[in-house]
Amino acid sequence: MALTSFNFLVFFLVILILYYIVPKRFQWVLLLSASYAFYLTGGIKQVFFLIGTTVITYASGILMQKQRDRYKATLAASPDMEKEQKQSLKKKMTSNVHRIQFLTVAVDLIVLAVVKYSSFVIENVNSLIDTLGGNAQIPLLNIIVPLGISFYTFMSIGYIIDIGRGKYEAEKNIGKLALFLSFFPSVVQGPISRFEEIGKQLVEGHSLNYENITHGAQLIMWGFFKKLVIADRIAPLVSGMFSAKQWDKFSGISLFIGMVAYALQIYCDFSGGIDITRGAAQMLGIELPLNFERPYFATTVAEYWRRWHMTLGAWMKEYVFYAIMLSKPISKLSKKVKNKYGQKASKYVPSIITSFIVFLLMGIWHGSNWRYVAYGLYNAILISGSVALEGVFKKMAELAHVNTKSVPWKLFMMLRTFLLLSIAKLLVISPSLKTAFKILKKMVTDFRSDFFEEFSQYKIGLGFKNYIVLAVALLIVLTISILQERGIHIRESLGRRNIVLRWILFFLMLIIIFVFGIYGPEYDAANFIYQQY
Repeated sequence: MALTSFNFLVFFLVILILYYIVPKRFQWVLLLSASYAFYLTGGIKQVFFLIGTTVITYASGILMQKQRDRYKATLAASPDMEKEQKQSLKKKMTSNVHRIQFLTVAVDLIVLAVVKYSSFVIENVNSLIDTLGGNAQIPLLNIIVPLGISFYTFMSIGYIIDIGRGKYEAEKNIGKLALFLSFFPSVVQGPISRFEEIGKQLVEGHSLNYENITHGAQLIMWGFFKKLVIADRIAPLVSGMFSAKQWDKFSGISLFIGMVAYALQIYCDFSGGIDITRGAAQMLGIELPLNFERPYFATTVAEYWRRWHMTLGAWMKEYVFYAIMLSKPISKLSKKVKNKYGQKASKYVPSIITSFIVFLLMGIWHGSNWRYVAYGLYNAILISGSVALEGVFKKMAELAHVNTKSVPWKLFMMLRTFLLLSIAKLLVISPSLKTAFKILKKMVTDFRSDFFEEFSQYKIGLGFKNYIVLAVALLIVLTISILQERGIHIRESLGRRNIVLRWILFFLMLIIIFVFGIYGPEYDAANFIYQQY
């Protein structure tokens, strides 16, 4: 059930009405039932993976909590216990907790790897066997990848690690934990929430609140606008241009336009879906974490990743980056580098290596083919390179007497960063990794400028009227983004306006979505780009 479909709107409206009718103590039960009903629309087989993850996560959390409770009870019962005995008990408890934690995280990752990456690995092994002249072939497993498995698996792992660290107590009610992992607005494409952020919100009960309803509805409409009016209008152009059959028919300039178009499409698609998710949650009184903060205004690649898919970046930083940085191998390496090259190098080298690993993993998380591996490597090189050369760039700017606070310089840095990240996205949208490099080569060697003719000839052009609609819609998004970047909260500002003006704007946006949203016999609203992850 796609978030932009009529079925979802009806489903959500029914749940919303019931939510504020039932007693508060039963609201979370309604949300849990609705979440599993929503997930079942994607297929009954897929729900078993979600249930399995939930049961394992719950059992592991309870077992770890029992270890901690037993340790505390033993200390309370024996106040005169010797220091050595206390340390021994704590060491044993910590060891048991770590074992449970390790096994649970390992199971989560193994299931994710088998489901999502087994075909990729088997295909490459079979290809290697062929290359070496072998005849044996490993059969593909043909496992259906459940919707949102990457998202709820990461939420499960985050929960388990936090319980292991003693950050909070394990949830004793399996139904409440199940709701955290399956909350229907976010289960398909995120954001990647943490239990400490939304666990209590999901179950505490909420009263009907006019501001939550209006602000949530406005955010949903904004998401519909970005998804249906912009992203799905660009989609035919991008899919047509970068198809395996006809990408080589286009000039370098046309392919460059297509690359930029895809960067805009994926942003409006993904951020639009997240806006719908967060808006629906807000109407239920639940505040989901922010996942986008105008990433194309970033002046560096590092800043871009702090603004793009923020919950994934925060998750990686908390549970992967710090874990690697504090690991014994990295600590030993840091000491060796310090002894040989000095204090400054000992700080940079571990950070560069760790950043490289994290961004490579982020690329692999996005997809199971070599294009995503290249995507991760490309971002890893950009991030690691920027860390390593930060001082060099700073000195170059000083020598050139560049005013790094000036508007022209900031615009240049934004465009540079946007271009670098657009190339990263090209690696993903291209039919193959080899083709991506051919397209990049063509961009810098083929300067024919007959792209309007090419778009018309190969039937991927939108038509003049559609280009006008797209340009105006992008201008609206840009204007709103600039206002937000300047600290203006659009929904709060609208809330202070005359009620007549607010409703006029509300219905105007509704009309724009209905009139200019992309619908039709071949239109499939289920195709959110990030839904596949």
